[in-house]
Amino acid sequence: MKKIVLLLGIALWQLSLSATVFSDSSLLIALNQQIDNHVVAQDTIALDELYAADFVFSHGSGKIEGKKGWFTSVAKGSFISRQHDSVTAELHPNLAILRGKLSVHKKAKEKTDRYYLYYIRVYAYRDKRWQMISHITTSEYHQPAL
Repeated sequence: MKKIVLLLGIALWQLSLSATVFSDSSLLIALNQQIDNHVVAQDTIALDELYAADFVFSHGSGKIEGKKGWFTSVAKGSFISRQHDSVTAELHPNLAILRGKLSVHKKAKEKTDRYYLYYIRVYAYRDKRWQMISHITTSEYHQPAL
């Protein structure tokens, strides 16, 4: 009887761990999209809490910038939409790695740029909240301008 209770306890514990991982994964995937909704809305006040002070953005062009430089781009308000697709989350203690595809529509001087990129984003759990510490564009594809 003791073995059955012990095995049942272990099974329930493992099940609760799986539920926690799924819950955290879902939360991070939703947060990942919410961040880009704030980018489109130019809401740098909300973004300030969601990006770490030591955030690094590695663009597909090779340009690398920090939080301040990225927020300058966000404040210009040139993004029409930024939608994520096929996002996966890999969780580690106090660290999460997200991989996905981001479709971007951006206003240019006389046209609308449409492109998508594949990325890796790294989040750290600090001060009881998730913050993005890195965005790395791994490949980028542009569509003909409209």
